[in-house]
Amino acid sequence: MTRIRATGQILAPIPAPQLIVNPSLGEPGLVELVRRNNEEMAELVERYPEPFAGWIAATPLADPDAATEEAVRSVRELGALGVHLEEDAINLPLHEDRYEPLFAAMEQLGAAVWLHPFRTPATPGAPPETAPFLLWQVVGWTFDTTITVCRLMFAGIYDRHPDLKLIAHHGGGVIPHFAGRFDLIPHAGKLDPTGRLGEQLERLQKPPSECLKMLYVDTAMFGAEHAVRCVVDFFGPGHVMFGTDAPFDTTGGSYFIPRTISDVEGAVPDEPERAMIFQHNAERILGIGSRHRQPASRAS
Repeated sequence: MTRIRATGQILAPIPAPQLIVNPSLGEPGLVELVRRNNEEMAELVERYPEPFAGWIAATPLADPDAATEEAVRSVRELGALGVHLEEDAINLPLHEDRYEPLFAAMEQLGAAVWLHPFRTPATPGAPPETAPFLLWQVVGWTFDTTITVCRLMFAGIYDRHPDLKLIAHHGGGVIPHFAGRFDLIPHAGKLDPTGRLGEQLERLQKPPSECLKMLYVDTAMFGAEHAVRCVVDFFGPGHVMFGTDAPFDTTGGSYFIPRTISDVEGAVPDEPERAMIFQHNAERILGIGSRHRQPASRAS
C-alpha cells in the first residue's frame, strides 16, 4: 500500500485566460481580468495558508508595459512569488527589447519568472498539422519552451540579469536531451541568416550548453523516470524543483503526484539530493518558509 505525505502547493494561473482573443473584452478589460485573477489568488492563499505555500501572478503579456506594471504590483502589494509567462515562441517573442523591463523588475525584486507554453492549432502561426492526437500540446509545447529559452539566452538575458530566477516547466523542454547540439552552434555560424550569431556567441561567458544550465526547471515529466534522470544530470539537483502539473490529469492530480514522486525517487538515488528537489530548492530559490513544506515521500 502506498501512502503519500501531504505537501504544500504553489498555485499557478490556469493557462491562457490572459491571452484569449475576445473582441468584446478589449485591452482594458483584459488587464482588469488579470488583476482580478491575481487578487483572488492572493486572497485564496491567505485564507488557506497550510495547503498553499504561495502563488504565481498572471500577466497581460500581449501588452508588455501593462504586464510589467501588474507583475510589480502582484509581487510588491499582493505577495506573489513571481510571474507566470504564457510564452509563445511565434507570437510572444520574449527575447525582444519590449519585455526587458519585465525581466529587469523581477530580478530587482528577487521574484521568479515561470515560463509555460501555450499555443494551440487555433493560434495564429501554429501549424494545423499538430491538431491530430494533441501533438500541439504533447510535443509542440516542449518545442516552444526550448525555442523561447534559447532565444533569451542568446539575446543575453543572463548577461544583463545574472540573478534572474528563470524557471521552465516540464524539465526545460528538449534542452537537456539535446544539450550537445547547442555546443555545435558556433561551428555553424555561417549558416545564420541574420549574421549576428558570432557577435552573440562572443557575449557569452560560457559555452551555450553551460549558459543553459543557469535555468531552473521542474519535474513535470508525466511518468518518465529516465527523462527526470536526464534533467537532473544536465541541470544538476540544485536547479530542479518538484512539480507535477496537478490537477491537470483526469483524476485531479492523484495520478500525476504519486507518479512524479516515484520518478524522482527512482531517478535520484541520493537522499540529500532528493530532499533538495522535493523541498529545499523551492525554499531557497523562492524564499518560502519550511513550515508549509514537508518532503514528499512514499511509505509502505
